[in-house]
Amino acid sequence: MKRNLSCLVLVGMIPLIFTGCMGRMIGEGAEKALGPKGDYWQEKSPAASKEDKVLAPYTKFVLGQVKNDFGKNVPAEFFTLFPEEFEKVLAKSKLPETDAGKTLVINVTVIHYEIADKTDNILGPLEQVVARVELIDKDTNNVLAYGNVIGRTGKSVGLGVDWKARGLAKGIVKWISDYYPIPENDEEEEIEEENEISEEDAS
Repeated sequence: MKRNLSCLVLVGMIPLIFTGCMGRMIGEGAEKALGPKGDYWQEKSPAASKEDKVLAPYTKFVLGQVKNDFGKNVPAEFFTLFPEEFEKVLAKSKLPETDAGKTLVINVTVIHYEIADKTDNILGPLEQVVARVELIDKDTNNVLAYGNVIGRTGKSVGLGVDWKARGLAKGIVKWISDYYPIPENDEEEEIEEENEISEEDAS
């Protein structure tokens, strides 16, 4: 009887295991397609509301100081890859890149860098980088905003320095874009993309 009960328990667990494996595979595929995630937390925002597109006068966005405040835990490779990833993400964004208007300088200081614990990957390996970021008007040197920006991956496919660098770049560009006027049709495209990402996260 006990043996039969044990068999029933094992059989009952098979669908759960299968579902978990399928969920992991879907998540891996989604991250491979969408790339790392980037987000931000403001301590000082550029404006009282995101409806106020106060960064509209800026048409050029450049990295200023990129510093390490987390010591030897941050690989030197990160500081080579991050500027490259920032330029790639910026080029794919809806932000302009001309000398017609003002220049916004982005200062970045890495304050946390985390690599995956390979002994605990049941839900997927978490890797992330957190940076203190300042948005500065080049002409006046005024700090318009500051806060923390994070680049994060949570799947095996996203392991690596380049993915964390890209995630951090995406977070910075997202922050600037939230206070920049975007044409209505582009806003609709962004909403659709966000919905797709949310659906992937839910699975």
